[in-house]
Amino acid sequence: MRPARVLAALLATSLLTACGGEDSGSGGGDAAGDFPTQNVRLLVPYTAGGPTDIAARALAAHMEQELDESVVVENLPGASGATAYQQLIQAEADGHTLSMTALPTAVLNYLSNDVGYTREDFTPIGVVTRVPSGIVVPADSPYQDLASLFGAAQAEPGSITVGTPGATNTHAAETRRITQLYDVPLTVVPFEGNSEVQTALLGENVSAGFVNLSQDMLPAIESGDLRVLAVGSEEPLPYVDAPTFVEEGFPELVQSTTTFGVIAPAGVPDEVRQTVEDTLRSAAEEPSVVETLGERYVPEEFIGGEGLQELFVETEETFRDVMAG
Repeated sequence: MRPARVLAALLATSLLTACGGEDSGSGGGDAAGDFPTQNVRLLVPYTAGGPTDIAARALAAHMEQELDESVVVENLPGASGATAYQQLIQAEADGHTLSMTALPTAVLNYLSNDVGYTREDFTPIGVVTRVPSGIVVPADSPYQDLASLFGAAQAEPGSITVGTPGATNTHAAETRRITQLYDVPLTVVPFEGNSEVQTALLGENVSAGFVNLSQDMLPAIESGDLRVLAVGSEEPLPYVDAPTFVEEGFPELVQSTTTFGVIAPAGVPDEVRQTVEDTLRSAAEEPSVVETLGERYVPEEFIGGEGLQELFVETEETFRDVMAG
């Protein structure tokens, strides 16, 4: 009698273990494989109508078609993006909450402030656009080239003011790096976005501006109201008649490009991450999306999660000492 009972118990235990193993294993796999199972939130760390918001809405429309699920764009401005990122990392790591991000601003924020997150709290998904930057001056500025602008700053420290579209962003940090690396004393004057910098330039309230050479700035450049003295890309830009910092003798100044990408909370399943990354990849090949984003700003070769992760690390290494100083 006793052996029979033992055998029955062993059989029951084996069945329960097998069932439990199948349920737990296939449940997680099915959840990842079925993604998405509900609306996807795409957070935007800035106000509606700006370049990040425009990119997010173009991307969301494409994602809805690809994923066959609603993608809801939510604008959560505040604290240079920290408001949105804090909500992102508090969300379930299942891919149903994503966020746009802008580098280096996201990195500079946590390097300079205790914002409750670092890059370790994110899963990088992929790059949407990359927007180069440049130093610009008003059309009637006495500074005809970068050498004359920097020379004036060295001759009279404190005299050259540089407007930037934010206090903890690429442009402000790169301006400070110019001072640190090359002993060119430039004074950063932060504004709220490109448009305010442009207004200050045209009103001759600042000597120069270090700005995104994005679609909102190009009309003033193309009309001749603003002149570009140098661009921060590694290679010359075909749509801007200006040398690179490298060509002007400043080889380190190639970190001012703003990268707009998509991130998820840390711990998102690989299958889900890959699904979203594939959707970003196809968006980069969709003509209507590319037209909205601006063809010149969409990388020729798609940059996925691994590449975006490398950009996070590179940005930290470049600007850590600047923010510490």
